Amino acid sequence: MIYEMRFYAVTHGRTADANARFTGKLPELFARHGVQCVGAWNALAGPGAPRFVYLLAYRDFAHREAAWASFYADPQWTKVRAETNAGHEMIERHDLFFLKANASWQSVTAAPDTGAGEVHEIILQQIAPGRNSAVNEFLGGTWLPALRKEGARNLGIFDMVSGYGMPQIVMFNAWPDAAAWQRGRLAMDSTGAVQLAFSTQRHSLGQPLFGRTEVNLLAPVAGVVIHPSLGRLV
Repeated sequence: MIYEMRFYAVTHGRTADANARFTGKLPELFARHGVQCVGAWNALAGPGAPRFVYLLAYRDFAHREAAWASFYADPQWTKVRAETNAGHEMIERHDLFFLKANASWQSVTAAPDTGAGEVHEIILQQIAPGRNSAVNEFLGGTWLPALRKEGARNLGIFDMVSGYGMPQIVMFNAWPDAAAWQRGRLAMDSTGAVQLAFSTQRHSLGQPLFGRTEVNLLAPVAGVVIHPSLGRLV
């Protein structure tokens, strides 16, 4: 499978309009044309706010191209777009990222949703070039266990196939609430096993496996089901 992550820069004051379009108008069109949405969020904090984020899953690139060609040719989409824009474009720009499932994700069992009030995050994590195997080992052996210990559940881990700032991995995590997210993120920076791993990486490789990090703090869009494994076939 391949995934497409979309970041939409929403015009100020139109987040509710973007949500209404997505939940009220697009599900029927998506179903008609074979576009599978596995999650949608509003960014509460992060670069480019206000930002609307959603994730799509496809069998392959051919499926993706056929689905969107059919979608954009549908006169109903033209009508919906004009009606919901209401004379002013609500999306100022969009950034597209193509992703594939990271090898370390295959061993992660999707944890159950803890219910309303969860805070989600997308982490765009730069990684050391040419060190994918070592990164996956670090994720599976150190990073993900520490993250779960702090109270997070991992929704998905992806390798970025195309997008800015490569090489990167993309992680989707869920926390019980904002306070848990804050405590957990602070704890991750001081966890002994994580700090020891980074120190070992600096001495053996000359740099840590993780570089700069972009975090988007998210609220799931009301009315959109976040797939527990983000569409992964298990």
